[in-house]
Amino acid sequence: MLLTTTTPITTTPITTAGLLVALGLSLGLVGCAAPPHQSIVLVPDPAGHVGAAEVRTAVGAQMLQKSGDMTRTKGASAAPSTPTTAETAFINTTFGEALAVEPPPAQTFTLLFENGSAVLRADSLGQLDEIAAASHRRMAVRVSISGHTDAVGSDKLNDGLARARTEEVKQQLLRRRVSPELILTSSHGKGNPLIPTPDGVAEPRNRRVVVIVR
Repeated sequence: MLLTTTTPITTTPITTAGLLVALGLSLGLVGCAAPPHQSIVLVPDPAGHVGAAEVRTAVGAQMLQKSGDMTRTKGASAAPSTPTTAETAFINTTFGEALAVEPPPAQTFTLLFENGSAVLRADSLGQLDEIAAASHRRMAVRVSISGHTDAVGSDKLNDGLARARTEEVKQQLLRRRVSPELILTSSHGKGNPLIPTPDGVAEPRNRRVVVIVR
């Protein structure tokens, strides 16, 4: 995640350690006491991922590669400064307001089902209350529900089963006062398995509904 005291010149997300910083890229905009100077700091996103980014102007570029890396610029006609480490106090003072409104990362829940049915397994029933509580606590803007099956049976059978599982979870959440306006549903049959298997192979972990609370 990048924080900047003014709109950045150019920042390019870079893939690092298997994580794409663009997934958590956010620009915190606050007033700068002496424009056009700007400070650009790389910090972890709400999930703890840091990633990397390139800050570029017309005459130079610098890489930010670890948490706290900071570069400064004086406009498009000046090269970014050599990266230094921003002190925690500086980050909190300068970007505290922006960080305070950064939305929390989405919460993901996986509910498992009995073989060939839309009956939730006993070890997944308790998660329904957790999902509803997360929705209320976070003042969620979206609750996505997606249904899946394993590879046993025909495509037609599994498409219907995935829809039934999705609908079961939706109704359970509605009974727990999750607003219907927040809910978005989808079903994938056996076409998007968590654990890829040959056709016809039973895999309990693929008999699932995934709920994402944003």
